[in-house]
Formats: sequence, C-alpha cells, structure tokens
Amino acid sequence: MDASEIRKKLQDHQQEASELLRIFKQRPPVMRGGVYRLRRKCGKTVCRCQQGQLHESWVLSVPEKGAKRMLAVPKGKRMQWQQMTERYRRFRSARARLVKLFTEIIKLVDAMEQERTVAPPR
Repeated sequence: MDASEIRKKLQDHQQEASELLRIFKQRPPVMRGGVYRLRRKCGKTVCRCQQGQLHESWVLSVPEKGAKRMLAVPKGKRMQWQQMTERYRRFRSARARLVKLFTEIIKLVDAMEQERTVAPPR
C-alpha cells in the first residue's frame, strides 16, 4: 500500500470516527438492559393461562454480576425505557466500532511511518 492509499484510508477513518463521536456527544440518557414482553403461566389450575392465554407484563432485563435481573416496567414508562435501552445499544455498538477503527488507524500510521522512513546515510 503506497502513501497515497494510506492517506485516503486515514481520511475515511477520520470521517467515520467523527460520525461515531456524534453518538457519544448526544445528551439523552441511556439505560443498560433490554425491555421486552414477558409471557408466562401462573400455575393455578383454573386460570386462563392453562388454556394458552398467558399472563403478559413488560420487564427490563439488566445484566448484573453474571445473571439477569428483571424489573417490572412501570405503566407509561415502556416507550421511554425502550428508547433509552436502544440508545445504550447504539452507544455500545459505536464504542466497539471506535475501538476497531482506532486499531486500524494505528496500523495505517505504522504503515505510513514505514513508507516515509528513509535509511540514514552511511
């Protein structure tokens, strides 16, 4: 890869990093975990859930110390919590991409150094 190609890739990576940084600078809160509908049977023999009409509730599943903790989502908070958990996933995904991107940038900088370095006179 010649110096021109390296500079072009560095430029592309710089632009992508700038786009990722916009995600990190956003102000809305984020929440770790995921919101989903939980459907289950209660165990009572005469309940409607025994015929397949399962009980439903919305929960927030949060990873904690290697296990998942489930919290009931308060009425009227489901959309807000879903948006916050989605922003968290987007944040973490952008962070992972940024780590890979900077690793690639370091490799390109090393390649640029190799390309531009001349041997000292003898």
